[in-house]
Order: sequence, then C-alpha cells, then structure tokens
Amino acid sequence: MNSPMVTKIERETYTPIELKHLNLQSVYNYLYDHKTASRLAIANNTGLSLPTVAANIQELVGSGLVLNCGEQKSTGGRRAQEFACNNLARIAIGVEILKESVQIGAIDLYGTILRESSKELVFANEDAYYQELGDFVNAFANMLPFEKKQLLGIGIAIQGLISHDGETIEYSGILKCPGVRRDKFQQYIDLPCVLMHDTGAAALAEIWHTTDIRNAIYLALNRNFGGTLILNGHVQKSKELSSGTIEHMCLDPNGPLCYCGQHGCIETFCSANLLREKSGLEIPVFFERLHENDQVCKDIWDTFTRYLSIAINNIRMVVDCDFIIGGYLMQFMNEDDLILIQEYVKQHCFNNNNSFLLKPSRYGDKSPMLGAAIALVDSFLLSI
Repeated sequence: MNSPMVTKIERETYTPIELKHLNLQSVYNYLYDHKTASRLAIANNTGLSLPTVAANIQELVGSGLVLNCGEQKSTGGRRAQEFACNNLARIAIGVEILKESVQIGAIDLYGTILRESSKELVFANEDAYYQELGDFVNAFANMLPFEKKQLLGIGIAIQGLISHDGETIEYSGILKCPGVRRDKFQQYIDLPCVLMHDTGAAALAEIWHTTDIRNAIYLALNRNFGGTLILNGHVQKSKELSSGTIEHMCLDPNGPLCYCGQHGCIETFCSANLLREKSGLEIPVFFERLHENDQVCKDIWDTFTRYLSIAINNIRMVVDCDFIIGGYLMQFMNEDDLILIQEYVKQHCFNNNNSFLLKPSRYGDKSPMLGAAIALVDSFLLSI
C-alpha cells in the first residue's frame, strides 16, 4: 500500500469531514507501509502537521489499529514515542472449495498465515453439503484466539465464474452449480462471506507482496488448469465473464472434449487430472518417477509441457509480459521442469533473440485460499 500524498491545493477541495478522513488514512497507510515510525517521521513524510499526526495517532491507538511501542532508542535528545501498525487488529479467513475437499486459512493484515486446515468434503449442490461446510468454517473461526469483531469475514474461492455483483455463480463446469447464490453458503456461516473466482483469488495472492509485478499472466497448474490476466498490478475484470478464462483457449479444435463442451481447450492438455489419467499414477508418484527418468512419465510430461509452451507463446503474441506459474503441481516440480517449459516456449517464438523466464508462484496451491482472504484485507485497508 502506498501512502497518498495530497498537495495543498488538492486539500482545499475537500470538505472538513473528507479531509479528516484523508489525514487518518495518510497516517495509517504510512505506518502500514513502514511497520513502525515516530510522530515526527510520519509528519515529515506525509506533509501533515505534527499536531494533526498526533491527533490521528491517538485515534488509531484508541481503535486498536495502531500500537504504542514506547520510546525509541536515544540519539542524544528527547526520545520519541514509536508507533506500529497492529497486524492482528483484523483477521481475514479464506476458503477454497474444490470438488473433493475444502482448504481454509486465517491471515493477519499483512497476509501472514496464522492457522490453516483442510477437510475432505465432496461438493454437492445440496443443503447437507452447505450445512457441513458451514459447520467446518464456523468451528475454524471459533478456534481462533480473536474476538468476533476482529474477524473481517470469509472469502470463498470457487471453481467457477462469479457475477460482477459477487452474488451468483454464473458458470461452473467443474462443480456444476450454475445459478447458486451467495446466500446458499451464507445461511450456515456465521460471519459475512463473499464469493470469488479461484484463479482470480490466486493471482491476487501472488501480487500482494510483489510490487514489481505490473502486467502478468498467472497460470495455475491445478487439478484443472486455470489462468488470468494481471494489468497495472490488479487482477483484470471485464464486461464479459469469459475474459481471463485462459483455460478455455483452444489449442486443437479436434482435440479432447472439455468440460465446457468445446474441444481441445488448454484444460484438456495441461491439467494435473490429465497427468493422472494418462499415467495411471497419483501426482506425487508421477513426479517421483519422472525425476527418476521413467520413460513413460517423461513422454507424458513432454507432451504436457509442449502444449503448455504453445499456449504461453500464443498468449505472448498478444501481450508480452511476465508469466507466473503456480498451482497444485508446483510443489512437485523442480528447476529442470521449469527450464524445459521455458526452452519449449523459446522454440515456438519467431524471434531468435527471444528471452523468456517463468516466475514460480510464491504460494503454490495455497494461493486461492490466501487470495480470498487477502481480498477482505484489501477492502478493509481501503475503508480506513
């Protein structure tokens, strides 16, 4: 988060109430960015007067958002009071709903994981499922050592496309629950919940702490393939729900049937489910044998990576940007696996001087769960 710097002329356009709120945001944002600071440091770096900073610090300490850390080390004069952003002032919970399981985690205001859990729970668009899910989420929230008022809510990452108002699952070829509304989940969950597309949530988690990612494609090598576009440091949203659903780009119109009803989508060539189906092995065993140079596994992986490289190269012909690769498979892949994909991408490029690097995901298969929680933190920080 960057602290807003507002000129004197701009300040004159605000009402007294708006200006008071802006000053509070400036002080809090500076402390959030720098973790700790004195009143004088905040005043010098935000352009606010020392009395204004002192008054806002007092308000933030009173609300629990900021902590008084006592006096700084002496530098020869009067020792200044040091203040810190209270990372535990608010807690967000993220949930990822998969076809056969649920992951859940709680994070602080800096996105640090405080507790996580998982449960085998086969999705079914039935009341019994929503009740069991609600019981699991509520039990997790109640185990946290925080007051209910500190909990921002529940962000739920879904394998499906969510309406722009966040209220309806518009498309869900995997979970097969189109038209299901948010209140189906909410009825058994005590805290307020929001729905998110899982790949968009994963991309948000990846850019949360990485200020150098401005424009990128996030590719999720999950049990089902996923992908989305990041523009100007934000996960891209558009008028049509189909935008950003990279998994349904066609690589071969005569290829295998996809769950979306079309043939030859990236999903049909580059999913973890495909590796398991082709090899007859569970994913950990597949990669163990691959890295032991098992020829059958090498051939399957070679086909997988060649199709993935074609997809990446096709995308790069439209937008040449960073590529972040994450998802379930990342925990089993090694550096050689990434290098192979990079080399195949270079082979497909018409430019002989082409250089291309894949950035590995920071969070792997935890990204959707974390991103769903981070979205709540993001909204809270903007509301201060």
